[in-house]
Amino acid sequence: MKSFNRIIILILAISITLTLSNPAYGFFLEDTYMEKGIKYLENIQNDDGGFPSKKGRQSDISTTSWVVMALSSAGEDLKTSKWAPDGLNPIDYILDSEIQLKETTGYARLLLALTSAGEGTIYNGKDLKKSITSFQSQNGHFGQEILGESTMINSHMWSILALKSAGVEIPNNEKAREWLISAQNDDGGYSWYLGGESDSDDTAVAVQTLIILGENPKSSTVIKKALEFIKSRQADDGGFSSSEMMGSESNSASDSWVIAGLRAAGEDLEGDYWTKNDKNAVDHLTSLQNNNGSFYWQKDINSQVVKMTAFGITALSGKSFPVNIDYDKIIESNTPFTDLSKYHWAYDEILEMVGERFINGYPDKTFRPELKVTREEFTSMVIKALGMENQNYSTNLTFQDLSKESWSYKYIAVAHKNSIIKGRTEFEFDPTGEITGGELATMLVNTLSKEKKEGYAEGIKWYSKNVSISEDYDILYPGFNAEKKATRAQCAYSIYKLTELKK
Repeated sequence: MKSFNRIIILILAISITLTLSNPAYGFFLEDTYMEKGIKYLENIQNDDGGFPSKKGRQSDISTTSWVVMALSSAGEDLKTSKWAPDGLNPIDYILDSEIQLKETTGYARLLLALTSAGEGTIYNGKDLKKSITSFQSQNGHFGQEILGESTMINSHMWSILALKSAGVEIPNNEKAREWLISAQNDDGGYSWYLGGESDSDDTAVAVQTLIILGENPKSSTVIKKALEFIKSRQADDGGFSSSEMMGSESNSASDSWVIAGLRAAGEDLEGDYWTKNDKNAVDHLTSLQNNNGSFYWQKDINSQVVKMTAFGITALSGKSFPVNIDYDKIIESNTPFTDLSKYHWAYDEILEMVGERFINGYPDKTFRPELKVTREEFTSMVIKALGMENQNYSTNLTFQDLSKESWSYKYIAVAHKNSIIKGRTEFEFDPTGEITGGELATMLVNTLSKEKKEGYAEGIKWYSKNVSISEDYDILYPGFNAEKKATRAQCAYSIYKLTELKK
């Protein structure tokens, strides 16, 4: 029995050793990698309380700021003697520095560092949050035009993250959100400046910023496209590379930024989608940790080692930027409409259609799900959902109650040209008349191929055939009634079902 016990103990010891040396054996806590990284930073901290870009060099405020965010994300108390080797801690170093801030990103990075450690917003007598707020242009973009930053996406994103970290409501939130959405490249990614090549690092930051601005990752088309781009940069080792220009080999910086972005969006980092060859971003990131706790940039390549370590610690802490913000709560509160409960029967479908911009809410942040829909409103929803809004259209419609200057004219003209909708008569369209269930079913069926409509009898009512087709293809809303007027929730639901059918 004693011999058997010794064997068991030996097996356990070997298993633990293997686990500690190779995370692929499982049961390894990310905390251990994080703790090693923290120990490395403790060992290279300078006597002035700051951190150098490389051991032995002078402290610099940029590196120290990233380290402060990392240590704060890991739950370190920076005011203890542990982080004051000669009586000065990292916050002391930052506040005692007398650098003249210039670029907007410098303001934002400093504000993020101070607020992550609970140190307020004042630096050298200047309120950083007020300065950043003053940099916003009328179009919602954050950046100093005098410095040529009007095309800088990074100044915009980091300003927003910094203001959120300081507890400030983002000024002109809607304009700021629309500006960032408009800056997305066709491939779904983001660069650090308008028109630049997409990279996974900035795209991951954009995901976090979009959530702060109110985009819900469960329904936001912009975020979904961004995540698809990030996925395209995943290498066979499970890690991430930045951009085509930087090559296809993954690195610790991109791993760290992507991990932060994915966690903010509520993605399952260990799920099948984000796994390649049984490896994910965390696996690759931890494989780049040196024995001294620091992180390589790429295998056996030390580049900006202190920053790489700070980024790695933040990623492994489970935090995103800003590190003092709970993204789960933000997403939960990102229901875009005050009158739409997440328990509403069409909640997911409505958010999907709003995210696609096929249907809009109202300026007072309501959706008004029970409001009846007019014929012109429903027509615009259908044309947008079909991606037909840019088609050429006739300016010679005979409807006397439809002005060519009307906002809905082009949608109705396109729908009429494609035989999706008719007027009540040759000369009357009735654009503001409320649409019935029967009319809704007819319009939806009119968008289907001829093959899908074959073999159906006309039926008793003018809409009977179309209702039957709609029912068979499951594109009608629950509780459908052909005679009753359709609501915004019902219309959104049916248009969602139509788009799913057409995929």
